[in-house]
Amino acid sequence: MKIYILGIGGTFMSGIAQLAKEKGYEVHGCDQKLYHPMDKVLQRASIKVDEGYDEKNLPSNIDIFVIGNVISRGNPLMEYILTKGFRYCSGPDFLYEHILRNKHVIAVSGTHGKTSVSAMTSKIFLDQQRETGYLIAGETKDFPSSSRLGSGDFFVLEADEYDSAFFDKRSKFIHYRPKTLLINNLEFDHADIFNDLSDIQKQYSQLLRTLASDACVIYPNSDLNIEALFEKDFFSKTRTFSFGQDDLKLSQLNNDGSKFEVFRSDESFGEVNWELIGEHNLSNALASLTIADELGLDLSKAVKSLSSFKGVSRRMELLFSNDEIHIYDDFAHHPTAIKKTIEGLRNRVGSDPVHCLLEMRSNTMSGGFHDQEIPSAVEKADFVHIFSKNKSQALGIAKKAKNIVAEESVESFLSKWKKTPGHYVCFSNGSFDEVHQKLIKLV
Repeated sequence: MKIYILGIGGTFMSGIAQLAKEKGYEVHGCDQKLYHPMDKVLQRASIKVDEGYDEKNLPSNIDIFVIGNVISRGNPLMEYILTKGFRYCSGPDFLYEHILRNKHVIAVSGTHGKTSVSAMTSKIFLDQQRETGYLIAGETKDFPSSSRLGSGDFFVLEADEYDSAFFDKRSKFIHYRPKTLLINNLEFDHADIFNDLSDIQKQYSQLLRTLASDACVIYPNSDLNIEALFEKDFFSKTRTFSFGQDDLKLSQLNNDGSKFEVFRSDESFGEVNWELIGEHNLSNALASLTIADELGLDLSKAVKSLSSFKGVSRRMELLFSNDEIHIYDDFAHHPTAIKKTIEGLRNRVGSDPVHCLLEMRSNTMSGGFHDQEIPSAVEKADFVHIFSKNKSQALGIAKKAKNIVAEESVESFLSKWKKTPGHYVCFSNGSFDEVHQKLIKLV
């Protein structure tokens, strides 16, 4: 089969491209521009990528066009496909029909932690020789690639609530038909396509209605936003996890969450001693262990897998460190994730100065939907620098707390930076004008 992917440069669509290539399909694609690391990833997979959306670049005899959700009407190649009546589908639709069908799909959903839990779960299964397939929408340090076809029964993937394509506004996860579904947490996000939390809950409710009666939904105990989903039209079983109220428990052995022990009743399954920090990563660990336990894996071996888990790029990733200055990159772009990340760092470094550089980049953040929550999210940081294209937004947030300053630009911030000692965390879901690397060069 010969496929052509429009919008191949994103982590999700490039993952589909690699899976199709591994399955033996002939894969081509295009995007406006490829960025690191996807340019290298696709090059290593020997997948030809055209720059731009020009019909003249198309190879002959394409069986199906796979359309990324970055593509909209008016795209010249999409218009050509529609005019010619060529066969096309969304990325999630292709993924189910060609990769996931006849697999036990383990879908990892939620507002936060999808990439981390997907990576943890995949490692646990692979370490126990389950030959699991996976699709992780990020760079994991434990695997050579963000996707793997796998020859076993299980397939782990991030189940994103974002829409599938311009012609299919349902969430991506509607297509996946999971047998095991994790809902890791549920908050308002993606203000560009959802009006409020109830809009997102409707998509989850639709997902739950597609589940078989023998499917299992795993979620954190006492999360009211999630529990509201089970009030009607739900026929599957559930299992909850929490730090102390469920059968699997974690005992935190230090302040920053980098060391903990796993129990069931009085039985210990061992200790995890890893580089990750923060309560959110403890919760992510417990979620992945609950998935493994539900599906019959050896918990002692699962704990050992987490002990050697290296993590995911752009999750409190330490880029530079000397005796005085430490620079981190973090993907967090929601107040809850930012708050838990800063708290984890504070517990690790004690009274050392913590500097937070926050780019208001995501549609929800730039739209002002979280402005009121930012001050409390960053209250454990000593110095907070807000970067926004909307100057009045940055100034408005800065007025709410003494530790927050509105910055004109990355360049203006760097021009007055005095190399003050401390821990610098750069929060953004984009490149943040390469502020991390620019700081490192100045050091």
